[in-house]
Amino acid sequence: MAGLYHPDIYKFEKPINSYWETTADTKNQYNKLKEDIHTNILVIGGGYTGISCALSLSKKYNEEVVIVEAGHIGWGSSARNAGFCCIPPAKMSVSKMFKKYGKEETKKFFQNTIEGSNFTKDLISEYNIDCDLTGNCNYEVAPHPDYFQSIKKEADVYKKEFGIETEIYSQSEFNEIGHTGEEQFGAFSYKPGFAINPLKFLLGLAKEAKKSGVKIYQKSKVSKIEKKNGKYNIIINENKITSNKIVMATNGFYRDDLFPKLNNRILPVISNIIITKPLTNDQIMAHNFVTHNPILNNRNLLFYYRLLKDNRFLFGARGDLVGSEESSLIKSKKMEQQMKKVFPEWNNVEIDYHWRGLVAVTTKFTPSIGKLDDDEIYYSFGYQANGVNTAPWSGSKLANLIVSNSKELNISKFYQGLPKKFPFPKLRLFYLKMYLAYHSLRDK
Repeated sequence: MAGLYHPDIYKFEKPINSYWETTADTKNQYNKLKEDIHTNILVIGGGYTGISCALSLSKKYNEEVVIVEAGHIGWGSSARNAGFCCIPPAKMSVSKMFKKYGKEETKKFFQNTIEGSNFTKDLISEYNIDCDLTGNCNYEVAPHPDYFQSIKKEADVYKKEFGIETEIYSQSEFNEIGHTGEEQFGAFSYKPGFAINPLKFLLGLAKEAKKSGVKIYQKSKVSKIEKKNGKYNIIINENKITSNKIVMATNGFYRDDLFPKLNNRILPVISNIIITKPLTNDQIMAHNFVTHNPILNNRNLLFYYRLLKDNRFLFGARGDLVGSEESSLIKSKKMEQQMKKVFPEWNNVEIDYHWRGLVAVTTKFTPSIGKLDDDEIYYSFGYQANGVNTAPWSGSKLANLIVSNSKELNISKFYQGLPKKFPFPKLRLFYLKMYLAYHSLRDK
């Protein structure tokens, strides 16, 4: 079955021309599946969720695990994102969370979210993964004077309700410790928060999973799954894997083609990134961009950006609605204009890289972790563009669920269970188009 977007975005055999791919070797580290094999647990998807889950299963529980990835390890969104570890993995306000789940459950959700940030950082430390870790907090910047009161309120709620360390900065204060620009009217910070090279982090995790006994196959796309005599036959490259259990860890790249129970529950949203040539000292000081912490420009359609260790500037935004290579190039040119409007002193800065990936949005606007009824099929997806924070932690929790006799995890209800299917799922891109048009008008 075709995906929602143009076939260009699903070309698993085509390398991704991202900046991250120039910083690490992804070639020939793992083989394609070329024979029939048996395993206890098969993980479909070689990103943060799948590899973290497999690593936990093998190392903590001594389980037999195989991972298959349609592209090379590092092809998917886990290695295409901006590397921001930020919170929360939800697309709803705190007041809506209180109304829908109650205050105590919302507090548990934020507690789990903080655990997610710490879990990612602990993995980096435990396995000594060299992934260009930078920053000690996240900044949210007011893009207009009217937004400053709302971010002050958000900082206050984070501190009072959830015990999160926050600090508020006026425009002049942030001019000194953050940056200047046309959309900077004050900011607040929260901890924990940091940024990484997402591909180096993923490859470090994969290396540890392989060392612990996980068998990893890349360029091995699943074409069909059959259930027979209580086991699953997974067809890949004309070969077959027979498995007792399956973990679905494909997130935004799931294409409604393997399990009817999982179909039509994800709206994959394109997110685009551009990266400049290394900035000179004079260029950096033209906007006094003195921080390496990740930054969200808190408009309705977020801009996200940060200064990398080699003084390149990363700038990200929501992508197009087509998914072709041509539409990606057009979007990158528009983003360059947007970046230079926000940072006018960089009008002559050249762009070296542009690429895109898919984030997974769902009808419940929070992640989903669980097990399908009447099947030994487990899932974790819907990180709402916060995978660095959420996916490794979710993978470890999924491992706990797989080996336990319980049907539920001791985590917030925000994460548990499937989201409802999208009504009239063929209209998902139309829904997204209306959402983007509305919020674009609000930002103007």
